[in-house]
Amino acid sequence: MPKKDIEPYIALFPNPALLVSCGCFEKPNIITIAWSSTACMDPPMLSIAVTPSRHSYNLIVESKDFVVNIAEASDARKVDLCGNISGLDHDKFKECNYTVERSTKVNSPRIAECPISIECYLDKTVHLGTHDLFIGHIANVAVDDRVLGNDGRPDLDKLNTLVYAQGKYFRLGEVLGVQGFSIKE
Repeated sequence: MPKKDIEPYIALFPNPALLVSCGCFEKPNIITIAWSSTACMDPPMLSIAVTPSRHSYNLIVESKDFVVNIAEASDARKVDLCGNISGLDHDKFKECNYTVERSTKVNSPRIAECPISIECYLDKTVHLGTHDLFIGHIANVAVDDRVLGNDGRPDLDKLNTLVYAQGKYFRLGEVLGVQGFSIKE
């Protein structure tokens, strides 16, 4: 079947809908990020794309750290709210009824209600255009016991993962296979 060429746009989707907490414990902020990726396995790193005009941008640059919190699909309304109001004018923790939780390795706080929080030191900033890419060195991963599997890692079957694509939020679907299943007999 032939494909039709269309105007270039950000056609990589879906992406996890994440809540990134930043700033100090006393005056924290949350920004919703859907443009993120694993960046490196050793050392463990991830990346998030942030527009310099966002309030959280300067908080991350000043503190040199941030926390990527994985919210669940049941929090879709809160995730959307945190991406559509400014932390300059709103206390997003209070408005979303989230609890500020001290991180283990970084100064930026975690969101207690999110089952997974990934604490990152800001390793590098890459200026791209409308967004800058923050590359974070993962210093700690905090996981709620209720979503841990028998292997001590997050069990995606227990996590109600929220993803974002083309302006819409979705719940992650069924498992279709595991790594290497195509070559196993």
